[in-house]
Formats: sequence, structure tokens, C-alpha cells
Amino acid sequence: RAPPARTPAAAVAAPPAAAPEALLPVAAASAAIGLLPLVAAPAPAVAGWQDFVVGPLGLINTGLNLYKTALGIYALMSWLTAFGIIDMRNDLVQKFQGFLSSVIDPVLSPLRGVIPPLAGFDISFMVLWFVIDQAQAAAVSIIFGALTYDTYNTYM
Repeated sequence: RAPPARTPAAAVAAPPAAAPEALLPVAAASAAIGLLPLVAAPAPAVAGWQDFVVGPLGLINTGLNLYKTALGIYALMSWLTAFGIIDMRNDLVQKFQGFLSSVIDPVLSPLRGVIPPLAGFDISFMVLWFVIDQAQAAAVSIIFGALTYDTYNTYM
């Protein structure tokens, strides 16, 4: 038997070239299919153990924020009282200062016993502010870590 005759490469009919406008829907469809895993991927919402970390730490962070605000108002009121700008004989000022004092003094008192005044200036307030700020930074860092846990494996 004789081998089949080979046709030269030039003789093979090439498919007709499509116009660029005709390829546009095909390109859009392939791009949409390529983006499908990103769209269909689960959202980075907390699931499982992250709920037990993010929720309580979010509340703690909010509480620390409120406490820092009260601490700032307490310090500001003490300075304004010392300079005679706020009159402590006013009932509303007395009640508000008493409320802030009942919330803040139990935390500041142990610090005042340990930290001596520096040149007559009580720095226990600043130490407490710094400790609260560091606690907030740690809480936010843990929250961010919990929210982004396993994100690399989810999206890669």
C-alpha cells in the first residue's frame, strides 16, 4: 500500500478570519467567566469561631472608647475648675462631676498610690490613658486578625 498523499500546508484551508466586532461578545463572556470565582467566593464575613472573638472584643473596644471619653471630660473639668472657669457650686456641674468621679476615681486611685506626682503634676491620668489606648490597639488588632483569618486560602 502507498502512504496517503500529503497536502502542502498552504493548501489546507484556514478558517475564515472573524471581524474584531464579532469577537467582542466572546471576549466579554470569557472575561465574565474569569471573574466568576471572585464573585461567587464567599464574603469575608465572620463564620464560626470568629463570632466569639469579634463580638465581645468589639463591645470591649466600644466600652474603652466611652471610658476614654469620660476620662478626657473628667480631666478637662478638673482643669477648668482649677482655673475658675467652671463653678462647682452649680448643682448640674456637681452631679456631673460626681458621676464622672464615681466612674473614674476607682481606677485612678490605685494608680495614684503607685505613681508619685511628678513636680506636683499627677501623671496617673496619662498612664491610665496610655494603658487604655494600648488595650484598644490590642483589641482592634485581634479583631482584624480574626476577620482576615484564612482569607488567603479563601481567595487564592
